[in-house]
Amino acid sequence: MVTVMVTGAVNSPQQLQVNIPTVTSSNLLGSFDTPLDNTAGVVGAIPVTGWALDNIEVTKVDILREPVVGEPPGNLIFVGTAVFVADARPDVQALFPAYPYQYRAGWGYQMLTNFLPNAGGFGPPGNGTYKLHAIAFNKANSQLDLGTKTITVDNVHAAKPFGTIDTPGQGDSVSSADFVNFGWALTPQPAVIPTAGSTITVVIDGVPVGHPTYGQFRPDIANSFPGYANSTGAVGFFHINTTTLANGVHTISWNVFDNFGRGEGLGSRYFNVLNSSFATGAAVPEDVIGGPAAREAVRVRHGLNVHRRSEPITRDLDGVYSVTMEEVGHIELHLGAATGNTLVDGGAHALPIGSTLKGGVFYWQPGPGFLGEYTMQFERPDGTRIPVRVSIVPKRYSIEQ
Repeated sequence: MVTVMVTGAVNSPQQLQVNIPTVTSSNLLGSFDTPLDNTAGVVGAIPVTGWALDNIEVTKVDILREPVVGEPPGNLIFVGTAVFVADARPDVQALFPAYPYQYRAGWGYQMLTNFLPNAGGFGPPGNGTYKLHAIAFNKANSQLDLGTKTITVDNVHAAKPFGTIDTPGQGDSVSSADFVNFGWALTPQPAVIPTAGSTITVVIDGVPVGHPTYGQFRPDIANSFPGYANSTGAVGFFHINTTTLANGVHTISWNVFDNFGRGEGLGSRYFNVLNSSFATGAAVPEDVIGGPAAREAVRVRHGLNVHRRSEPITRDLDGVYSVTMEEVGHIELHLGAATGNTLVDGGAHALPIGSTLKGGVFYWQPGPGFLGEYTMQFERPDGTRIPVRVSIVPKRYSIEQ
């Protein structure tokens, strides 16, 4: 019984009877989706993704691997814990609408393979064949192995930059007008990353926001990866004014190119902005869309290179503009639109985490966990509606079985 008392009310107090059924948390289910099983040629950081649900709550999904040569057999070895991502898997939301937390069933983890031990027991780390497990846990601490994925990693022949972001940590909450984003990046010889940091771009919610100060020394990186041109100056940092970002979940990544023009997105992760209500920052200007932009044909720019030209796209037979990209990829859709929504199971939701609609352009660099098809609808200032379908497919590598 709950008693409610209101001072001055003539009918106070009132009592309410609350009936609480007994529910057993025992219905874990889910899937381990990427990387694809038996993928070869894996290098650098890879997204590890899937989904999980329970009739009460899934509390975490751990990524583990089987022991390799030289390690004690029998027990799985912890790699990391995935992050649940709201609206990352609309297909799962539609399939299990009655399950609690179905809106954040999708999970993702960005794994830097360079830190894996050599699978053969000797030689450079991050090379050989590994078997990964994804294990989900619920409120009752029951667990379910969602499956295994076997990958063959070949960092010894990698040609693109690699590295990660150190701050913010995966899922961290940040605030203040001067949060320092740290990360590091290296690239295989004979290439080099210019120490000015001009070929490293910090991307927040799909939008390039600047270049870090690069070329700082850190002993652990220098000792772990000797012999690279940037081994003694692999670290960089970038100042972020979080008060210009809305409270809530955002994504951050470093897009790094070397002097050979080879690029890769590093450290893709989610972070929470949590500023107090009295925090002040730069005023966000009204998003003004020029007349020409609101009348032009829809165009798309794929990939990390901000200097690449956008290309026109046409509607499919069903009237929808379709775009396909790989996991943790990047697109810019030039739409001339002022507003937009994601359509999930017939309802309008906010645009996906990790995306921005600015100046009529839709930017999206999704973090790990987004996989499948996403239906969105945008609207130009004159009322013209632009339906868009984005398909995110598993990340591919240089060699695959």
